[in-house]
Amino acid sequence: MKQTKNEIHNDSYGSILRIPSFCVLLVGRLISGAGQILFSMATMWYILQLTESALAAALIPMLPYFIYAFLGIPLATISDRLPKKQLLIWTDILRACVACILAILFMSGQMVPWHIYAANLLIAILGFLFNPATQTVIPAILPNPSKQLAPANALLNSASKTIELLGYAIGGILVAFISVQSILFIYALTFLVSSLSIVFIHIPVTKVVKQKGISGFMRDSMQGITFLFSRKILACCIIFGAIINFAGAPLHIFTPIFANMVLHAGPQGYGLLQSAFAAGGIAGSLLSGKYAKRLSLARWFLISYLISGASLLLMPMFPNLYIAIVCSFLLMLGLALVNVPLVTSILLSTPEEKRGRVMNSMGVLMSGISNPIGLLLGGWFIETYNPSWVYMGIGVFVVIMGLTSLFVRPFREEQGTHSRTQKAVEIKTFAKVGRSK
Repeated sequence: MKQTKNEIHNDSYGSILRIPSFCVLLVGRLISGAGQILFSMATMWYILQLTESALAAALIPMLPYFIYAFLGIPLATISDRLPKKQLLIWTDILRACVACILAILFMSGQMVPWHIYAANLLIAILGFLFNPATQTVIPAILPNPSKQLAPANALLNSASKTIELLGYAIGGILVAFISVQSILFIYALTFLVSSLSIVFIHIPVTKVVKQKGISGFMRDSMQGITFLFSRKILACCIIFGAIINFAGAPLHIFTPIFANMVLHAGPQGYGLLQSAFAAGGIAGSLLSGKYAKRLSLARWFLISYLISGASLLLMPMFPNLYIAIVCSFLLMLGLALVNVPLVTSILLSTPEEKRGRVMNSMGVLMSGISNPIGLLLGGWFIETYNPSWVYMGIGVFVVIMGLTSLFVRPFREEQGTHSRTQKAVEIKTFAKVGRSK
């Protein structure tokens, strides 16, 4: 059935899912995301069995964090300089090739730990070339990005969280019952399917602006950070986001300890809390995607931090598994509320030739540096203080940061600008309705 002009420019989730290019890209991301979880679990488990070292196994999921922190911005600069469709296809194909080589090494009995680390390193690098290209492409394939980008981002985020929610549970079963080489071949297949899906997407040619030489490359790499800090509201968002990520990073360590020491719920309780985190992330993404334009970034930050902070405060005050599950859901819902409006705002305000660098710069500044530092300090805190007090301390800090945003000048100015824009839109809409009558 042929879509009408109104349907094409509609910003409902149903209309977004009727855009063929976006739908194909979304399915490809889902398949490759599931494969990535399976690959990470299988290689971690194999390293653990081979070395009997928890530290050796923990290096597998930590590698992407290190690559992102140190190479995320230069890789985004390379991504911005290359044709996007070819880049998306070839990064998927190369990741599939790496997995196949690893599977052959395993089958021949020649695989040793450094092969696995090298494979994870290469796959992480290719992923950080792929992701900026995707962020550049998504606005380009939407008929009306100013209206449709927020719900499109929400669908991508919620799909990613859904894969996390289901992927680890299903992955655990597959790792237990399927050989490592079979999992590696399945992983390769997911990326081949993803690359094939991209072949059928019409991706407009995006503008490329680059400076010559190594010094030119360095200047280009800094353009993402320069762009973010040239706008006061975005600079405030980066600073606030980095501080909250720093404070919230220890929750990765605290959650299993809290489930065991405070809730006395064991691994089953920990699994339920993790599921609640994922479900809250899905709900928060879909909710903010639908109403992203209704509120200013300042209001989204305030609501997000108040909900998250209150959830962290209530969890240790009422140490009950069911209350903790509800609080975990609300915690991630609150944190997810600000992600879609923030990413959408940055993508829409960024020239297409800089989108990859700007988005990776945002990620590095907000989480690539603050998360590892927060994790290190979190380990010390949990050894020194009671988990309940740590949760409450983080909760109080998050609430204070949310209230502080009310007094930050760029946030106040942005709120005022947004209110005036909304009134202008309402007046324009009212006038159109009046004329139609």
